[in-house]
Amino acid sequence: MIVRASITIVGIKSSVSGVALVDAGSVLTLLDEEIANVVGVRLLGKRVRLVVGDGHEIVAELGVVKELIIEGESLPEAHVAITKFSEKIRESLKKLGLADWCIVGLSTLEILGLAPNTSSGRLEKVGVLVL
Repeated sequence: MIVRASITIVGIKSSVSGVALVDAGSVLTLLDEEIANVVGVRLLGKRVRLVVGDGHEIVAELGVVKELIIEGESLPEAHVAITKFSEKIRESLKKLGLADWCIVGLSTLEILGLAPNTSSGRLEKVGVLVL
């Protein structure tokens, strides 16, 4: 079962809200470059290579949003990876009734103390593990 989460991204220009896919295989939260330009993301000048599910690599640029809110949990100055979502990815997300501009990654969830539950399709508050 896919996991969904309500999300709001607050940038330096505006904000956007929707229901996003939670990808347990993604470390970083991905943001489509079009919406990143709309909300206003502070770019860090650092590019990263990401390997997607089918094995090919994409390049993303790291950025920071003013605030990222997932299921009511707020993360100020959150890091995101900005890339151009392919039309195939956008259409797949739309067919699932999800925002076609964001995929939530695990590092974001871990900081917020949230974990995906694939049985319920929702996030659960689990707290933050510190070793």
